[in-house]
Amino acid sequence: MEEQFNDIKKLVKEAGVENPSVDFLQNVMRNVSVENTSSNKPLVYQPLISRKAWVVIGLIVIGVLISLPFLSDGTWALRKFDFPLFSLRDFKNPFSDFRLHATTTYGIIFLAILFTVQITVIKRRIDKIYSI
Repeated sequence: MEEQFNDIKKLVKEAGVENPSVDFLQNVMRNVSVENTSSNKPLVYQPLISRKAWVVIGLIVIGVLISLPFLSDGTWALRKFDFPLFSLRDFKNPFSDFRLHATTTYGIIFLAILFTVQITVIKRRIDKIYSI
């Protein structure tokens, strides 16, 4: 087994170890401070999710919440109304046979709670890092 690695050990010994210069850290920190001072603009907060995206997400959630009563129990509540352009009498609810098991519901709720907690923790951490 040792024989397999003899060539590798030999190559590593020949190559040697590269050491940074003595003042490597000072050079890096000097360049970082030059970058910070060259940009006079203050750090502007930009949210991860824009307002437009929140509006779209809100509209989707509201649309789903409004449509739930119409798609429940295998019947469609708008079937009572008569629209002359198209007939709603023949419309069958595609979700009438769809049932969620209790375990699946608990899992979805648990993941939503974890997602909410994770977002708040990450937001606090980012706020601490980028606070002035």
